[in-house]
Amino acid sequence: MDPITHGLIGAALATAAGHPAQLSDPVFLGSTLGAMLPDLDIVAHLKGRLNYLLKHRGASHSLIALGGMAVGLSTVLYGLYPSTSWNTIFFWTLAGTLSHGIVDLLNSFGAELLWPFIRRKLTVDMIMLTDPVVFTLFLVALATAMYNPEAAQTASLAAFLFSGLYLGHRALGRKHLCDQLLQIYHLTDKKNIKVLPAMYRPFSWNFLILQDHLIRFGTVRRGKPEIRHVWPQYDSNDPAVAAALDGNVAEVFSRFTPYYHVVAETPQDGAGTVEFLDLRYWNKDDFLYTGRVMVNDSGEIARETFHSYRDEEGTVLSY
Repeated sequence: MDPITHGLIGAALATAAGHPAQLSDPVFLGSTLGAMLPDLDIVAHLKGRLNYLLKHRGASHSLIALGGMAVGLSTVLYGLYPSTSWNTIFFWTLAGTLSHGIVDLLNSFGAELLWPFIRRKLTVDMIMLTDPVVFTLFLVALATAMYNPEAAQTASLAAFLFSGLYLGHRALGRKHLCDQLLQIYHLTDKKNIKVLPAMYRPFSWNFLILQDHLIRFGTVRRGKPEIRHVWPQYDSNDPAVAAALDGNVAEVFSRFTPYYHVVAETPQDGAGTVEFLDLRYWNKDDFLYTGRVMVNDSGEIARETFHSYRDEEGTVLSY
């Protein structure tokens, strides 16, 4: 989720508990700032976008880090507002930091909430990175708290209630689509289907189907599933693919996304180009994140690049 939505949710936590939406209230500040604090890992962007993508929502979003941030921020706020007990400030600041980690589980990027015990991003694949419905609900709650303080608590509780109903609606929609795909493609095992939130359409989905050694990627338009791509499962014994799977792009994708596919393009005598596709994010007519590995006729990697957008030159990983 984006930092602004996180901050709005943190603010709603404080106002739902009866605290005013005022900068003079350390509970409101702690909960709001605490909910935004983990995204300071944006500093990883100083070393490039790829470094940021790999580090974002990593250790900085773990329960250990969220607790440490709450301690630090609470101590600072207590020094500025000593009339409120440290325990009270800490409790609501911790609520804010924890809300950040929990909310980030809702989208496909996920978060390493259980780092260092589980070093992979956990996700429930429910909503987009920035969801306009959730954003609007909590923005209205904050606006109400600022301009009509007497209704602040009711507005914030309503925002949480309607957000919960919205997420429930999303869960039912995902189940309906899964059942629909089972029937259309004559599948018997739901494990062969993965339904993902669409990138720019809050009320729609994308999906993956594994069937008959094929991988199908599709989108939903006007409630109707449409297949966009069909690939064979990649052959790890193919010389070009085998070389690419030992390279840096393969390592990046294994760390970056749980849903990726490998496509070999016209391999000959061990030479060719191997493409890695992050299947989570479909951007109009292509995937948002891709990687390309060029393998020479000796079966060795000649060049590797990671692309944030298809028309970018990409980040060169090796030659």
